[in-house]
Amino acid sequence: MKKIDTLSKKLQDLQAEQQKLQGKIAEQLFAEIQKILGEDFSPSLALTLINQGWNHSGKSKEDWLKLSTSFQSAKP
Repeated sequence: MKKIDTLSKKLQDLQAEQQKLQGKIAEQLFAEIQKILGEDFSPSLALTLINQGWNHSGKSKEDWLKLSTSFQSAKP
């Protein structure tokens, strides 16, 4: 039973760490989008641009996927 408790604790710790890292990535992405859009930035504008660009892009979508790198590795 102790092994199960230990594994459960490790799993909880890993899930907490995952949420923390996802939050940091979201904050970095938010900051980059704010820089790009400048004074016109709003969360709804950013979501609309992503949605419209992604869902209506066809060939561009394929090109973006080929050219994309992970967000973390693209940071200077």
